[in-house]
Amino acid sequence: MDPAARDAAEEASAFSHPAVAPDATAAYGDHPDQVVDFYAPRDGRDRAPLVVALHGGAWRAPYDRAHLSPFADFLARRGFAVASVEYRRGGGLPRQGGTAPVAGRWPETFDDVAAALDAVPELAAAHLPRADTGRIVLTGHSAGGQLALWAAARHVLPAGSPWRLPAPPP
Repeated sequence: MDPAARDAAEEASAFSHPAVAPDATAAYGDHPDQVVDFYAPRDGRDRAPLVVALHGGAWRAPYDRAHLSPFADFLARRGFAVASVEYRRGGGLPRQGGTAPVAGRWPETFDDVAAALDAVPELAAAHLPRADTGRIVLTGHSAGGQLALWAAARHVLPAGSPWRLPAPPP
């Protein structure tokens, strides 16, 4: 298959599922993109493991947490509690008279992921009471996978880093 056709087919497949509304949404900051969507376990289980999901989309503005919502719902239907994190991404198009990042934001994306993960246990306790915040799994798709790996290794960042954790995340 032609690589361009393969890429187009993959994108169409990834975005072919309709978005699934969350059970709750909570802010972890003041920016409109600093929110977490929560999906409760659909099997009625209490103390369900919490999956924290970071969406992909090449850090571009058009690709937000909505495209990961079918996956979040899939996990919730299998008995997991899910926290789907939104974070600031690039503007998508250059601004008039200047430039905006087409993809990614430095350092905002990292600020947001760190802040969201630091806030998730408390937010989940308030908005997703059936979640077991002592059993958290972090996952991500595409760019979100890279962010998940970065977030899991915050304890090995240089000593002066504002995102450094004193110990590995639980």
